[in-house]
Amino acid sequence: MEAVKNLDAATLENLLARASVEFSQVKLIEQIIEPLMHQIGDMWQDGSLRVADEPLASAVVRSFVGSLKSAYRVADSAPCIIFTTPAGQMHEIGALLAATTAAAAGWKVTYLGPNLPATEIAGAAQKNAARAVALSIIHPADDPHLGPELINLRRLLADGVALLAGGHAVSSYR
Repeated sequence: MEAVKNLDAATLENLLARASVEFSQVKLIEQIIEPLMHQIGDMWQDGSLRVADEPLASAVVRSFVGSLKSAYRVADSAPCIIFTTPAGQMHEIGALLAATTAAAAGWKVTYLGPNLPATEIAGAAQKNAARAVALSIIHPADDPHLGPELINLRRLLADGVALLAGGHAVSSYR
C-alpha cells in the first residue's frame, strides 16, 4: 500500500514480480492481488486514498496480470470463454483476474476489456463460438441501466452459452 500511496509504480511492479516467485499463480491472485485491489477500492471509497492512487495501481496490476494471462498457451480445440464488464462497469481487474485463472485451467480466453454493451458481448460470443460469457460487476451497485442490459445480454446469447457474473455488486442485479 505504501507504493500505491506514493504513486510508485516501479516499486509496486517489483513487489508483484517478487510475489509471483514466492506464490503459485492461484495464491498470488487470491492472497495478494485480490486483497490489494479490495483494500484500494475500500480506501478510495472512504477517501483515504487520493483519486490518482487507484488508477495508477489498477494500471500496474492490469499490466502485470495481463502478462500472466498471456503466458498460457491453450489448444485451439479448447472451449472459449469471453471475459468483460458490461456497459457502465469500468472496473476490469476482476474480469482480468478471472480470465487469467480460466487460461490457467485450459480455457481459450477472449478478454474484451471493460464497459461493453450487450450487443457487442453477444456478437463476440457468437463470433468466437464461446461456451460461456463471464462478467465482472463491481461498481456501482445501483445502475438503473445495468439490470435491463443483463437481461438483454441473456436474450442475445445462444441457448447453450452460459452467462456467469461475479464481483462486489453482482448481488444487486439478480
